[in-house]
Amino acid sequence: MAIPANAAVSLNFPVINMEKLETGERGAAMEVIHDACKNWGFFELLNHGISHKLMDEVERVSKAHYAACREDKFKEFAARTLEAGEKGADVKDVDWESTFFVRHLPASNLADLPDLDHHYRQVMKEFAA
Repeated sequence: MAIPANAAVSLNFPVINMEKLETGERGAAMEVIHDACKNWGFFELLNHGISHKLMDEVERVSKAHYAACREDKFKEFAARTLEAGEKGADVKDVDWESTFFVRHLPASNLADLPDLDHHYRQVMKEFAA
């Protein structure tokens, strides 16, 4: 069933104030986090102590990293397409996605990620601190 264009839709996603985790409201805040993870998959954090400048830098270096990965994937695809074209074959199984999991606790895995430049690693270390 489609929602009518003039219908009022609630878009109130969970907002969690991290300061409440250090007060008598910790239990209620933990319930909001649990519900957000279970039913929403995301939430907004307030008063987390991370500067806007650092968040902007994390976003900038992450976008630059993924842009470079996409460029490399495109070059690989183009080379494989030309090679396949010469042979009259189809190009299959091109992986356009680049993902990685950065873990900081209990031990960081930043040193184990092969394609991250030094600046990206430094920014992510600062972000995790």
